[in-house]
Amino acid sequence: MANASPFDSAYDFIVLGSGCAALTAALRAATAGLSVLVCEKTGLLGGTSAMSAGGIWVPGNHLAREAGLEDNLDDALRYIAGASPEGWDEMPSWRAMLAAGPPMLELLEQRTPLRFRLTGEPDPYAGVPGARRKGRMLSPLPLSRLAAGRFAFSIRGSTLPEPYTYHEVLETDLYHRPVSTTFQLLPRLLGRMSTLSAGKGVALITGLVRGCVDAGCRILREARGTELLLEGGRVTGARIAWRGGAHDARARYGVLVATGGFEWNPEMMARYLPGPLGFLGGPRSLTGDGQAMAAQAGAELARMDQATFTPAIPKRYRGAVHGMPVPYHGEANSILIDRDGRRFTDELIPNIGEVIDRRDPGSGEFLHLPAHVVADARYLPRMPLVRWLARLAPGWLVQAATLEELALKIGVPPGALADTVARYNALCATGVDSDFGRGRTKAQQAADKRKRGGFEPIVQSPFIAIRFNRSIMSTKGGARTDARGRALRPDGSVIEGLYCAGASMANPIGTRGMGAGTTLGPFMSWGYLCAEDVVRRAGQAT
Repeated sequence: MANASPFDSAYDFIVLGSGCAALTAALRAATAGLSVLVCEKTGLLGGTSAMSAGGIWVPGNHLAREAGLEDNLDDALRYIAGASPEGWDEMPSWRAMLAAGPPMLELLEQRTPLRFRLTGEPDPYAGVPGARRKGRMLSPLPLSRLAAGRFAFSIRGSTLPEPYTYHEVLETDLYHRPVSTTFQLLPRLLGRMSTLSAGKGVALITGLVRGCVDAGCRILREARGTELLLEGGRVTGARIAWRGGAHDARARYGVLVATGGFEWNPEMMARYLPGPLGFLGGPRSLTGDGQAMAAQAGAELARMDQATFTPAIPKRYRGAVHGMPVPYHGEANSILIDRDGRRFTDELIPNIGEVIDRRDPGSGEFLHLPAHVVADARYLPRMPLVRWLARLAPGWLVQAATLEELALKIGVPPGALADTVARYNALCATGVDSDFGRGRTKAQQAADKRKRGGFEPIVQSPFIAIRFNRSIMSTKGGARTDARGRALRPDGSVIEGLYCAGASMANPIGTRGMGAGTTLGPFMSWGYLCAEDVVRRAGQAT
């Protein structure tokens, strides 16, 4: 009936959230013939996934195979195990996630308008057994928002420049030469704008939405999950706040919690990720709803101290300041200093956010924060985005005529900062960073023009300092799950009917990414895994 409520009948599978994990799961279940309800808390679809750069890490994918690039999942497993932090052992989950990746990607190219292309990026930990120089990183090609049909103008936008693809950002010098690069690409950009086409995460979500609609999913916006329905310890549905009322949505075979992270929940952040913050990149709707619902249903929360810490600069987004991921610390004439005015790392290493978040194991105090990028007068002309957008965050960037004056402005010992810069300038003269090995990974950085590695002395006044605290693109903690994505209680028993994926699960790849794309790629693989188990259960029931 035309006026029938979407909650009048039960669904096979209910998905809470509309990011890449949620929509991948919905697509997999719907293409298997299951009835699927997708509930999105806000009026816009895609969450942090839509705002992302759209890089996806999938070892053993069909695009690499078609390009003649050898890969296998055993090597990928060795690579994850070897590159993970000491003490991490998620072998069953890693194995399941890797096995799900290739069929997940094939499903997307078969059942959505999405098309992907490999990037030139290597696995960053090149010395770890199982690493590959190319073939595991990919990203979607541009796609018109109109492909999403009636949801065309309900796809969340990004802080990043939407018309550009991930590949173009890597292969051009957009961050250093935004105007000339834009003119260089202007014919294709005008074509995309005329068709409302976008790249990166916007393209990804647009294609997933189209696929889900074509497969028969019902998608509700401004439909917030508030509570999981339990019967005899089994999750049988979810309570949904929609159009001013509370509605019970029933699920025959499972509910997936994929509502994103909790970075905009001050209480949860104070408990799990306390300390100085830079900018938050995701939507302000990420308040830990999924984590709270899962815990209320009896799930054990874990990995709540893990997050994607990414260098970010301020950007106005929907009337407020958010973080736009830009590696503004990677210039030749810049260094990172800690609260004591000392340089403490190779600025070009992968997972710089992990270093920034490092704490004393005994006291829990941050080892380096507050941290700053220190550079000289040549920095801002080279990084126009930083120069243009710094005004959005007063005090984020400061300048001074001398290093001593700069040190006083940022609260570090003047003598220590002067000594640190003098030491760095001396290293520049030798061309070898004997302190931290900067430059040894130059080959790994070659495909990414967002950073200008190398050495240039910091000598020209005015000197600048830019805060470099932890900016978060996504938290990575939530309900602990098994290798099928099923939520677990503290005693290890399975909560039947409850699945968690994406930023709402205890992610087996935490803060230390295995490379660019190890947020989205694993998130989507986990969505696929959860749906696979729901499809299996539905098949057994029939």
